[in-house]
Amino acid sequence: MLYSIKIRTSLEEKHISGAERIVSKEKIPNIVKALLERQKHKEFDFSNIKIEKISQEPIILEKSLKIETYEFKNYEEALSFALNIMSEKTNIHLETAKKFINLLYIGASPDKNNMRGAMIVNEKGERLEKDKFRGVRTVLVDFINRDRITEKLLEKGYTERTVDALALATKNLNYKKLIAEFCISDDEDYTTGYLAIDGKYIRLKPLKPYGLDKGGRIYFVKNDTNIDELYNYLEKIPVLIEDINE
Repeated sequence: MLYSIKIRTSLEEKHISGAERIVSKEKIPNIVKALLERQKHKEFDFSNIKIEKISQEPIILEKSLKIETYEFKNYEEALSFALNIMSEKTNIHLETAKKFINLLYIGASPDKNNMRGAMIVNEKGERLEKDKFRGVRTVLVDFINRDRITEKLLEKGYTERTVDALALATKNLNYKKLIAEFCISDDEDYTTGYLAIDGKYIRLKPLKPYGLDKGGRIYFVKNDTNIDELYNYLEKIPVLIEDINE
């Protein structure tokens, strides 16, 4: 039997960090301890841990998306690179993609703050998320042997952030109507972002200016996407990944 362990941390009601693990029951105490350890250097006034039994059989994916990394002189060059890839690989007009991506840099929620989850945009340029403050969150995803995968990625020069984001992006793009994901962190000191598209997790350095506390995700989907089915997959269907795509 598997369990989902989620931790969410905030300061003055502003989200600071979050993480999720999917583990067997006997591993719960050690994983909870490790998740709490990750929070100790952060300033927060609220932290919540939620443990739930997973009743549904998870989807097993053999490989993650393939990682590629590109470095640029500035974030404008990286953004232009990402937009050109999207224009080549999807039916989304470059100006449409640019319009919505730019919202992440100024605050994509109606009050110009960061959304709590991801924006959803179709090929016609329509925003489809049910709540423009909350967006949609991808949960219930992890690597089967997370320690081994983390060790592999750290040896290749990546960080634990990469482990989390790679798992999430891999689950996202496994949904065939979800054709691309664009992401920048809302951490002001973390400037690496990514574009997940066409079987690849493309890390772009830098994808935002240093010191900017805005960020978020956009899920680009096909026009015929059923939003209720997409929400159900992202929020309720467990996915486990066996290995990275090397």
